[in-house]
Amino acid sequence: MSDTSTLPRPSRRFLLRALLGAAALAAPAFSAQAQDETSTQESEGRGVASHQRERFGEGSIGIALFVPPSEGVYRRATNALVAGVRAAHARDGSGITVEVVEVDLDLVALRGLYDELVQRGFSMVIGPLTRDAVALIADAGAPPMFTLALNQSEGRALAPNMLSLGLSIESEARQAASIAYDEAALVAKRPRAAIVQDESALAARSGGAFAERWRERGGDVYDPVEFANPSAARVLAKLEPLRADVFFVAGQPVLAQAVRVALGAGVAIYGTSRLNTGAVLPGLDGGVPFPVRSPELDGVRLIDLPWRVQPDAAAVMAYPRPADMNLELQKLYALGIDAFRVARLLLDRAPVIALDGVTGRLRLSVDGRRLSREGVLAEYRDGVLVPIGPP
Repeated sequence: MSDTSTLPRPSRRFLLRALLGAAALAAPAFSAQAQDETSTQESEGRGVASHQRERFGEGSIGIALFVPPSEGVYRRATNALVAGVRAAHARDGSGITVEVVEVDLDLVALRGLYDELVQRGFSMVIGPLTRDAVALIADAGAPPMFTLALNQSEGRALAPNMLSLGLSIESEARQAASIAYDEAALVAKRPRAAIVQDESALAARSGGAFAERWRERGGDVYDPVEFANPSAARVLAKLEPLRADVFFVAGQPVLAQAVRVALGAGVAIYGTSRLNTGAVLPGLDGGVPFPVRSPELDGVRLIDLPWRVQPDAAAVMAYPRPADMNLELQKLYALGIDAFRVARLLLDRAPVIALDGVTGRLRLSVDGRRLSREGVLAEYRDGVLVPIGPP
Protein backbone atom coordinates (compact mmCIF):
# COMPACT_ATOMS: atom_id res chain seq x y z
CA MET A 1 0.00 0.00 0.00
CA SER A 2 1.52 3.34 -1.01
CA ASP A 3 1.91 6.19 1.44
CA THR A 4 -0.37 9.08 0.42
CA SER A 5 0.01 11.18 3.56
CA THR A 6 2.83 13.25 2.04
CA LEU A 7 0.97 14.17 -1.15
CA PRO A 8 0.20 17.88 -1.67
CA ARG A 9 -3.29 18.70 -0.48
CA PRO A 10 -4.91 19.00 -3.95
CA SER A 11 -3.56 15.56 -4.89
CA ARG A 12 -4.73 14.01 -1.63
CA ARG A 13 -8.17 15.51 -2.14
CA PHE A 14 -8.35 14.20 -5.71
CA LEU A 15 -7.27 10.71 -4.65
CA LEU A 16 -9.81 10.39 -1.86
CA ARG A 17 -12.55 11.79 -4.07
CA ALA A 18 -11.73 9.14 -6.66
CA LEU A 19 -11.61 6.38 -4.07
CA LEU A 20 -14.77 7.18 -2.14
CA GLY A 21 -16.65 8.80 -4.98
CA ALA A 22 -16.43 5.67 -7.09
CA ALA A 23 -17.71 3.57 -4.21
CA ALA A 24 -20.58 5.99 -3.68
CA LEU A 25 -21.69 5.42 -7.27
CA ALA A 26 -21.47 1.68 -6.84
CA ALA A 27 -23.39 1.44 -3.55
CA PRO A 28 -26.96 2.63 -2.82
CA ALA A 29 -26.89 5.63 -0.50
CA PHE A 30 -28.59 5.60 2.87
CA SER A 31 -30.56 8.68 3.85
CA ALA A 32 -33.08 9.73 6.45
CA GLN A 33 -35.79 8.94 3.91
CA ALA A 34 -34.41 5.83 2.19
CA GLN A 35 -32.68 2.83 3.69
CA ASP A 36 -31.14 0.07 1.55
CA GLU A 37 -31.69 -3.60 2.07
CA THR A 38 -28.33 -4.24 3.74
CA SER A 39 -29.63 -2.88 7.03
CA THR A 40 -31.96 -5.83 7.44
CA GLN A 41 -29.37 -8.56 7.06
CA GLU A 42 -28.82 -10.78 10.06
CA SER A 43 -25.76 -9.92 12.14
CA GLU A 44 -24.23 -13.29 11.32
CA GLY A 45 -24.32 -12.30 7.65
CA ARG A 46 -22.07 -9.29 8.20
CA GLY A 47 -18.96 -11.41 8.53
CA VAL A 48 -16.13 -10.78 10.95
CA ALA A 49 -14.12 -7.60 11.43
CA SER A 50 -10.60 -7.63 10.00
CA HIS A 51 -9.20 -7.28 13.52
CA GLN A 52 -10.46 -7.33 17.07
CA ARG A 53 -12.79 -4.42 17.78
CA GLU A 54 -15.03 -3.40 20.64
CA ARG A 55 -18.59 -4.41 19.85
CA PHE A 56 -21.87 -4.26 21.71
CA GLY A 57 -25.43 -5.22 20.86
CA GLU A 58 -26.71 -8.26 19.02
CA GLY A 59 -29.09 -6.71 16.51
CA SER A 60 -29.37 -7.23 12.78
CA ILE A 61 -28.70 -3.55 11.99
CA GLY A 62 -25.05 -2.51 12.05
CA ILE A 63 -23.66 0.89 13.05
CA ALA A 64 -19.92 1.60 12.86
CA LEU A 65 -18.62 4.16 15.37
CA PHE A 66 -15.53 5.86 13.90
CA VAL A 67 -13.15 7.00 16.67
CA PRO A 68 -9.52 8.20 16.78
CA PRO A 69 -6.76 5.66 17.49
CA SER A 70 -6.87 4.42 21.10
CA GLU A 71 -3.15 4.99 21.61
CA GLY A 72 -2.97 8.75 21.28
CA VAL A 73 -4.03 12.12 22.59
CA TYR A 74 -7.72 11.37 22.02
CA ARG A 75 -7.83 8.24 24.19
CA ARG A 76 -9.87 9.74 27.03
CA ALA A 77 -12.13 11.60 24.61
CA THR A 78 -12.77 8.38 22.71
CA ASN A 79 -13.58 6.50 25.90
CA ALA A 80 -16.09 9.17 26.93
CA LEU A 81 -17.76 9.17 23.52
CA VAL A 82 -18.03 5.37 23.40
CA ALA A 83 -19.44 5.33 26.95
CA GLY A 84 -22.15 7.77 25.86
CA VAL A 85 -23.09 5.68 22.84
CA ARG A 86 -23.19 2.60 25.10
CA ALA A 87 -25.49 4.39 27.55
CA ALA A 88 -27.94 5.34 24.79
CA HIS A 89 -27.71 1.89 23.21
CA ALA A 90 -28.49 0.23 26.55
CA ARG A 91 -31.71 2.23 26.71
CA ASP A 92 -32.80 2.27 23.06
CA GLY A 93 -30.55 -0.09 21.10
CA SER A 94 -32.83 -3.03 20.45
CA GLY A 95 -32.01 -4.59 17.08
CA ILE A 96 -28.74 -2.68 16.62
CA THR A 97 -25.11 -3.80 16.84
CA VAL A 98 -22.45 -1.11 17.30
CA GLU A 99 -18.86 -1.76 16.32
CA VAL A 100 -16.13 0.68 17.40
CA VAL A 101 -13.68 1.28 14.54
CA GLU A 102 -10.44 3.21 14.99
CA VAL A 103 -9.62 5.55 12.10
CA ASP A 104 -6.75 7.90 11.37
CA LEU A 105 -5.88 10.18 8.44
CA ASP A 106 -4.64 7.41 6.13
CA LEU A 107 -6.73 7.89 3.01
CA VAL A 108 -6.40 4.39 1.60
CA ALA A 109 -7.11 2.80 4.98
CA LEU A 110 -10.26 4.91 5.31
CA ARG A 111 -11.42 3.77 1.89
CA GLY A 112 -10.76 0.17 2.91
CA LEU A 113 -12.86 0.57 6.06
CA TYR A 114 -15.84 1.83 4.10
CA ASP A 115 -15.47 -1.05 1.64
CA GLU A 116 -15.33 -3.58 4.47
CA LEU A 117 -18.39 -2.17 6.21
CA VAL A 118 -20.42 -2.05 3.01
CA GLN A 119 -19.51 -5.66 2.24
CA ARG A 120 -20.50 -6.72 5.75
CA GLY A 121 -23.91 -5.09 5.44
CA PHE A 122 -23.56 -2.18 7.87
CA SER A 123 -26.15 0.58 7.59
CA MET A 124 -24.55 3.70 9.02
CA VAL A 125 -21.39 5.34 10.31
CA ILE A 126 -21.34 7.58 13.39
CA GLY A 127 -18.23 9.74 13.34
CA PRO A 128 -15.43 10.58 12.82
CA LEU A 129 -14.80 12.74 15.87
CA THR A 130 -11.95 15.02 14.74
CA ARG A 131 -12.25 17.92 12.30
CA ASP A 132 -9.44 16.64 10.10
CA ALA A 133 -11.03 13.23 9.66
CA VAL A 134 -14.44 14.76 8.91
CA ALA A 135 -12.79 17.06 6.35
CA LEU A 136 -11.24 14.08 4.56
CA ILE A 137 -14.63 12.50 4.07
CA ALA A 138 -16.35 15.80 3.24
CA ASP A 139 -13.74 16.48 0.53
CA ALA A 140 -14.37 13.13 -1.13
CA GLY A 141 -17.97 13.47 -2.21
CA ALA A 142 -20.80 11.28 -1.03
CA PRO A 143 -19.49 8.37 1.08
CA PRO A 144 -20.84 4.91 0.22
CA MET A 145 -22.64 4.72 3.56
CA PHE A 146 -24.65 7.36 5.41
CA THR A 147 -22.28 9.13 7.83
CA LEU A 148 -23.32 11.11 10.90
CA ALA A 149 -20.15 13.15 11.49
CA LEU A 150 -19.40 14.35 15.01
CA ASN A 151 -17.59 17.53 14.09
CA GLN A 152 -17.56 20.27 11.49
CA SER A 153 -15.55 20.15 8.28
CA GLU A 154 -13.56 23.40 8.60
CA GLY A 155 -15.94 25.57 6.61
CA ARG A 156 -16.54 23.02 3.86
CA ALA A 157 -20.04 21.99 2.88
CA LEU A 158 -20.77 18.43 3.87
CA ALA A 159 -21.04 15.92 1.06
CA PRO A 160 -24.39 14.31 0.21
CA ASN A 161 -25.18 11.30 2.38
CA MET A 162 -23.73 13.09 5.43
CA LEU A 163 -25.02 15.05 8.41
CA SER A 164 -23.05 16.77 11.15
CA LEU A 165 -23.84 16.63 14.85
CA GLY A 166 -21.18 18.35 16.89
CA LEU A 167 -20.49 20.55 19.87
CA SER A 168 -19.41 23.52 17.81
CA ILE A 169 -18.29 26.53 19.84
CA GLU A 170 -19.38 28.63 16.87
CA SER A 171 -23.00 27.50 17.14
CA GLU A 172 -23.04 28.46 20.82
CA ALA A 173 -21.59 31.87 19.97
CA ARG A 174 -24.19 32.47 17.27
CA GLN A 175 -27.00 31.50 19.62
CA ALA A 176 -25.59 33.84 22.28
CA ALA A 177 -25.47 36.65 19.72
CA SER A 178 -29.11 36.17 18.72
CA ILE A 179 -30.34 36.15 22.32
CA ALA A 180 -28.17 39.10 23.36
CA TYR A 181 -29.19 41.12 20.31
CA ASP A 182 -32.91 40.60 20.94
CA GLU A 183 -32.46 41.91 24.47
CA ALA A 184 -30.25 44.87 23.48
CA ALA A 185 -32.57 45.86 20.62
CA LEU A 186 -35.31 46.60 23.13
CA VAL A 187 -33.39 49.67 24.33
CA ALA A 188 -31.02 50.53 21.44
CA LYS A 189 -31.94 51.16 17.82
CA ARG A 190 -28.63 49.75 16.52
CA PRO A 191 -27.01 47.82 19.40
CA ARG A 192 -23.24 47.69 19.69
CA ALA A 193 -21.27 44.67 20.86
CA ALA A 194 -17.71 44.29 22.08
CA ILE A 195 -15.80 41.01 21.89
CA VAL A 196 -13.30 40.29 24.65
CA GLN A 197 -11.11 37.27 23.97
CA ASP A 198 -7.97 35.39 24.93
CA GLU A 199 -5.23 34.39 22.50
CA SER A 200 -6.54 30.92 21.62
CA ALA A 201 -7.77 29.78 18.22
CA LEU A 202 -11.00 28.71 19.94
CA ALA A 203 -11.56 32.29 21.07
CA ALA A 204 -11.00 33.62 17.58
CA ARG A 205 -13.50 31.16 16.15
CA SER A 206 -16.21 31.87 18.71
CA GLY A 207 -15.63 35.62 18.60
CA GLY A 208 -15.82 35.60 14.80
CA ALA A 209 -19.06 33.61 14.85
CA PHE A 210 -20.61 35.99 17.40
CA ALA A 211 -19.63 39.04 15.33
CA GLU A 212 -20.97 37.54 12.13
CA ARG A 213 -24.38 36.77 13.65
CA TRP A 214 -24.54 40.15 15.41
CA ARG A 215 -23.97 41.99 12.13
CA GLU A 216 -26.52 39.77 10.38
CA ARG A 217 -29.08 40.91 12.94
CA GLY A 218 -28.28 44.56 12.19
CA GLY A 219 -25.91 45.55 15.00
CA ASP A 220 -22.41 47.04 15.09
CA VAL A 221 -19.35 45.27 16.50
CA TYR A 222 -16.10 46.73 17.80
CA ASP A 223 -12.82 45.11 16.81
CA PRO A 224 -11.96 42.26 19.23
CA VAL A 225 -10.06 43.23 22.37
CA GLU A 226 -7.51 40.56 23.30
CA PHE A 227 -5.95 39.80 26.68
CA ALA A 228 -3.10 37.40 27.43
CA ASN A 229 -3.13 37.97 31.21
CA PRO A 230 -6.40 39.63 32.17
CA SER A 231 -6.79 41.72 35.30
CA ALA A 232 -9.61 44.03 36.25
CA ALA A 233 -7.35 47.06 35.83
CA ARG A 234 -6.14 46.08 32.34
CA VAL A 235 -9.66 45.19 31.25
CA LEU A 236 -11.09 48.46 32.54
CA ALA A 237 -8.45 50.49 30.73
CA LYS A 238 -9.27 48.90 27.37
CA LEU A 239 -13.03 48.51 27.67
CA GLU A 240 -14.08 51.70 29.45
CA PRO A 241 -13.78 53.84 26.28
CA LEU A 242 -16.15 51.51 24.43
CA ARG A 243 -19.85 52.23 24.39
CA ALA A 244 -21.04 48.68 23.93
CA ASP A 245 -24.48 47.45 24.88
CA VAL A 246 -23.26 43.84 25.14
CA PHE A 247 -19.88 42.27 25.91
CA PHE A 248 -19.15 38.81 24.55
CA VAL A 249 -16.37 36.97 26.38
CA ALA A 250 -14.56 34.43 24.21
CA GLY A 251 -12.31 32.85 26.79
CA GLN A 252 -12.05 31.17 30.15
CA PRO A 253 -14.03 32.08 33.31
CA VAL A 254 -11.10 34.14 34.63
CA LEU A 255 -11.52 36.54 31.70
CA ALA A 256 -15.27 36.88 32.30
CA GLN A 257 -14.53 37.49 35.97
CA ALA A 258 -12.13 40.32 35.10
CA VAL A 259 -14.74 41.90 32.79
CA ARG A 260 -17.46 41.64 35.42
CA VAL A 261 -15.29 43.15 38.17
CA ALA A 262 -14.02 45.91 35.88
CA LEU A 263 -17.37 46.99 34.43
CA GLY A 264 -19.74 46.24 37.29
CA ALA A 265 -22.96 44.31 37.65
CA GLY A 266 -25.07 46.42 35.30
CA VAL A 267 -23.32 45.33 32.09
CA ALA A 268 -24.66 42.56 29.83
CA ILE A 269 -22.00 39.83 29.50
CA TYR A 270 -22.48 36.72 27.39
CA GLY A 271 -20.32 33.73 26.50
CA THR A 272 -20.23 30.07 25.53
CA SER A 273 -19.86 26.86 27.52
CA ARG A 274 -16.20 27.76 28.08
CA LEU A 275 -17.42 30.04 30.89
CA ASN A 276 -18.79 27.11 32.89
CA THR A 277 -16.35 26.73 35.79
CA GLY A 278 -17.67 23.28 36.60
CA ALA A 279 -15.95 23.39 39.96
CA VAL A 280 -17.37 20.99 42.55
CA LEU A 281 -16.38 19.78 46.00
CA PRO A 282 -16.86 16.18 47.12
CA GLY A 283 -19.84 15.55 49.35
CA LEU A 284 -19.40 14.79 53.00
CA ASP A 285 -18.82 11.10 53.78
CA GLY A 286 -19.02 10.24 50.11
CA GLY A 287 -22.29 12.08 49.55
CA VAL A 288 -23.43 14.03 46.50
CA PRO A 289 -20.83 16.60 45.33
CA PHE A 290 -21.84 20.23 45.53
CA PRO A 291 -20.76 23.15 43.32
CA VAL A 292 -18.11 25.67 44.23
CA ARG A 293 -19.83 29.03 44.07
CA SER A 294 -18.42 31.81 41.88
CA PRO A 295 -20.28 34.95 42.98
CA GLU A 296 -17.82 37.14 41.05
CA LEU A 297 -19.51 35.81 37.88
CA ASP A 298 -23.07 36.67 38.93
CA GLY A 299 -25.07 38.00 36.01
CA VAL A 300 -22.84 36.45 33.34
CA ARG A 301 -24.86 34.45 30.81
CA LEU A 302 -23.72 31.56 28.65
CA ILE A 303 -24.91 28.84 26.30
CA ASP A 304 -24.26 25.29 27.49
CA LEU A 305 -25.48 21.70 27.25
CA PRO A 306 -28.54 20.55 29.22
CA TRP A 307 -26.29 17.71 30.43
CA ARG A 308 -24.14 20.23 32.29
CA VAL A 309 -26.66 22.80 33.52
CA GLN A 310 -29.97 20.90 33.75
CA PRO A 311 -29.22 17.70 35.68
CA ASP A 312 -32.87 17.40 36.71
CA ALA A 313 -34.23 17.53 33.14
CA ALA A 314 -36.09 14.37 32.12
CA ALA A 315 -33.84 13.67 29.13
CA VAL A 316 -30.71 14.05 31.26
CA MET A 317 -31.94 11.95 34.17
CA ALA A 318 -32.66 9.04 31.81
CA TYR A 319 -28.94 8.20 31.53
CA PRO A 320 -26.26 7.32 34.10
CA ARG A 321 -23.82 10.09 35.00
CA PRO A 322 -20.20 8.90 35.27
CA ALA A 323 -18.49 10.35 38.32
CA ASP A 324 -14.97 10.27 36.90
CA MET A 325 -15.38 12.65 33.93
CA ASN A 326 -14.36 16.30 33.88
CA LEU A 327 -16.49 18.93 32.14
CA GLU A 328 -15.01 18.40 28.69
CA LEU A 329 -15.35 14.62 28.86
CA GLN A 330 -18.95 15.02 30.03
CA LYS A 331 -19.63 16.94 26.81
CA LEU A 332 -18.32 14.05 24.72
CA TYR A 333 -20.28 11.53 26.77
CA ALA A 334 -23.43 13.58 26.11
CA LEU A 335 -22.53 13.81 22.43
CA GLY A 336 -22.34 10.02 22.27
CA ILE A 337 -25.81 9.73 23.78
CA ASP A 338 -27.41 12.12 21.31
CA ALA A 339 -25.48 10.74 18.34
CA PHE A 340 -26.94 7.30 18.92
CA ARG A 341 -30.43 8.71 19.49
CA VAL A 342 -30.29 10.63 16.19
CA ALA A 343 -28.89 7.57 14.40
CA ARG A 344 -31.77 5.50 15.77
CA LEU A 345 -34.31 7.97 14.37
CA LEU A 346 -32.58 8.02 10.99
CA LEU A 347 -32.54 4.24 10.84
CA ASP A 348 -36.22 4.18 11.76
CA ARG A 349 -36.85 6.69 8.94
CA ALA A 350 -38.58 9.12 11.27
CA PRO A 351 -40.50 11.67 9.18
CA VAL A 352 -39.37 14.48 11.47
CA ILE A 353 -36.35 14.69 13.75
CA ALA A 354 -37.06 17.07 16.63
CA LEU A 355 -35.24 15.83 19.69
CA ASP A 356 -34.84 17.37 23.13
CA GLY A 357 -31.41 15.92 23.65
CA VAL A 358 -28.82 16.02 26.39
CA THR A 359 -26.65 18.29 24.20
CA GLY A 360 -29.52 20.61 23.33
CA ARG A 361 -32.60 20.86 21.17
CA LEU A 362 -31.84 19.05 17.91
CA ARG A 363 -33.75 19.74 14.70
CA LEU A 364 -33.31 18.36 11.18
CA SER A 365 -33.96 20.93 8.45
CA VAL A 366 -36.87 20.42 6.06
CA ASP A 367 -34.50 19.49 3.21
CA GLY A 368 -32.79 16.93 5.47
CA ARG A 369 -29.31 18.41 4.97
CA ARG A 370 -28.65 20.27 8.21
CA LEU A 371 -28.94 19.22 11.84
CA SER A 372 -29.08 22.20 14.19
CA ARG A 373 -28.40 22.24 17.93
CA GLU A 374 -29.77 24.84 20.32
CA GLY A 375 -28.23 24.85 23.78
CA VAL A 376 -29.52 26.12 27.11
CA LEU A 377 -29.18 29.74 28.20
CA ALA A 378 -27.86 29.82 31.77
CA GLU A 379 -26.90 32.62 34.16
CA TYR A 380 -24.70 32.76 37.24
CA ARG A 381 -26.88 33.53 40.27
CA ASP A 382 -25.48 33.44 43.78
CA GLY A 383 -22.37 31.96 42.22
CA VAL A 384 -24.15 28.98 40.61
CA LEU A 385 -25.27 28.45 37.00
CA VAL A 386 -29.05 28.46 36.69
CA PRO A 387 -30.78 27.57 33.39
CA ILE A 388 -33.06 30.37 32.22
CA GLY A 389 -33.83 29.39 28.63
CA PRO A 390 -34.69 26.49 26.30
CA PRO A 391 -34.66 23.63 25.81
